[in-house]
Amino acid sequence: MSEQIKITIKGIYLLWLNWVIVAGGISLLVFISLWLNPVLMPLLAFALQGVFYMMYLTNRKRRLPVCFLLPHLGMRIMFYCGVIMLALNFMYSRWLFHHIFNPETSNTEIPFITTLIVAPVTAICCLYAIYRGSHYPICLECKIKYGTPAERGFLGKLFTQEGTVQARFLGVITAGIAIVAWIYYFLIYVNVNLNLPDRFVFFVAPIAIFVCSIAYMALRYIGLWNYYSTYIGSSSLKNGPYSLLRFIMIWDNYIAVIPPESDPDKITDFAQNRFDTPESIYISARNNVSVAEAQSYLVNKINFRINDLRFMYSITAGNADYNIFNYLCFLTDEEKEKLLKEKPNVEFITIHQLHNLINTKKCNPLFSSEIIRLHTAAMAWKTYDKNGRRKYKIKHYTPTFRLCDIHKWDVDYNDPMWFRIHLFNQDSFLYKIRRFWHKYTDD
Repeated sequence: MSEQIKITIKGIYLLWLNWVIVAGGISLLVFISLWLNPVLMPLLAFALQGVFYMMYLTNRKRRLPVCFLLPHLGMRIMFYCGVIMLALNFMYSRWLFHHIFNPETSNTEIPFITTLIVAPVTAICCLYAIYRGSHYPICLECKIKYGTPAERGFLGKLFTQEGTVQARFLGVITAGIAIVAWIYYFLIYVNVNLNLPDRFVFFVAPIAIFVCSIAYMALRYIGLWNYYSTYIGSSSLKNGPYSLLRFIMIWDNYIAVIPPESDPDKITDFAQNRFDTPESIYISARNNVSVAEAQSYLVNKINFRINDLRFMYSITAGNADYNIFNYLCFLTDEEKEKLLKEKPNVEFITIHQLHNLINTKKCNPLFSSEIIRLHTAAMAWKTYDKNGRRKYKIKHYTPTFRLCDIHKWDVDYNDPMWFRIHLFNQDSFLYKIRRFWHKYTDD
């Protein structure tokens, strides 16, 4: 079994393990509340938050990390639950109790029922993550550090899909538990003690649902592994990992693209039959490919030399299937004609036309990722310094972006700093306060 297949098996297993840990953490919080003093429950919630945070830090150190959306949600869920429990304990404290609650209708021995807090908080956190989608903070950080799902191969696409599925599934089952529990609380429950029906609704049933969800997820990921086994057997990945060299070709204020194949007999992958860069080359797996080596591979492929070829960025972590090395090629008029002679179907389009193709999803996902990275890093570099402060005094001023100017810029597209600056800069809301917070909380 190749190393790549072992990594994929581990990635699929870790997706299930994340569900077990988060669902188990929520179940543990609910289960222990049957016996643990309510005053100590916030401490347990914060302790579980700490466990999830340590898992998150460990995952960040992996070369090929798993999707950590669910444990990140677990961190937030435990934090908010702990804060709410702490607030309720404070309100039920003896010196404050009679000023807030009616002593005849309240029970200081049961200041809260854990399920009534955990279920709605979990549902709301999951709903927020689904609403933010790819803009959820941990998803943005993952894309900045490891590349887009298209650049991370099979595991990248799997993690993107399963992160959403897990958040949606957890949100649905906890929303259902919250609705049933709160209806029971208002219509049937008497706040004197916890009888057998109360224990079933508030404790036994939610825990049973979480246990069943663990079994369901196990079956789901066994199915995904079977799918991957079929996929790996029918693709080039069965031959082991490789490296992919991709070349973005720019002439004057135009960029070269290959249109989709129109002859159905020549289409080998309908999902990838979209506008793409004119040239990409597969080679045996490499950890590094110099500009000179890339130049040599390209000359052998297109039968002429492009003199102005520069390294753009690479994806060498986060992808178990292959490494990606991207290069910028700046064509002269003569080189452009030679390219058209070798590849008559190449088209040169403007940045506006390319923008429309990307927005309408007519570009290969890899090509879209490359152009978005190019534009994002360049605009951040042109607008802000390395501390995120504006280079221009005019607030929200946006410099121009022209393809013909790219060869003049000295931008490190491989540096994730520019993508963080794009997301968080002097034009961001509450920049100074948030910068101060990040300074002492980010590791």
